[in-house]
Amino acid sequence: MDQTKSRNINNYDSGSRGRQIILITFLLSTIIHATTIVAFQGIFPLPWFRGESRAYKVYLMRPPIKEIMKSNKEKHPAIIQIHSEPPMEKKEATISLDTTDVTYHPYTRVLKDRILTHWIYPLAAQRSLIQGSLIIVFRLDRGGNLIDCKIARSSGHDILDTHALEAIRSADPFPPFPEDIKVQSLNINASFAYQLRFEQ
Repeated sequence: MDQTKSRNINNYDSGSRGRQIILITFLLSTIIHATTIVAFQGIFPLPWFRGESRAYKVYLMRPPIKEIMKSNKEKHPAIIQIHSEPPMEKKEATISLDTTDVTYHPYTRVLKDRILTHWIYPLAAQRSLIQGSLIIVFRLDRGGNLIDCKIARSSGHDILDTHALEAIRSADPFPPFPEDIKVQSLNINASFAYQLRFEQ
């Protein structure tokens, strides 16, 4: 009977040891696996082992533009730019046929001489003792072509106005503008005076 008891105790001890070995082995395996996972987390990150995500704020600082510009102006003073392009030419000018302007006078003298060759004092107006003065404005392009011609101030007599207009139209075309005249067209005021001379 004592032999039977001792056998049962021995069997109990060996079973208990086996369980302890299994438990220790399991714990060691768990520790090794956990350590391996943590060690390889940087290479193969797992979603359930990810740390808390952090938010970072980036502040962009704008450079002091005004101070930089002021500094640059002091170091490098402004350079005055001289434009090489010629000034904008006027499209037109208004002058008198009797102008003394040195730019236009040589040309208007030619125009006046040309008009005088066509201007007459109508005989019917002379016989009727009709006198008067008027102003006509006529317009020429650069080629000397008559663009427009109209009465600016009438003499009060149609016969005188008509013959003055006819003198300008008969003189057309006029000579082209000389190179000194840069405009594209000229508006010219021309005065016509019809006066009778009586012999004493």
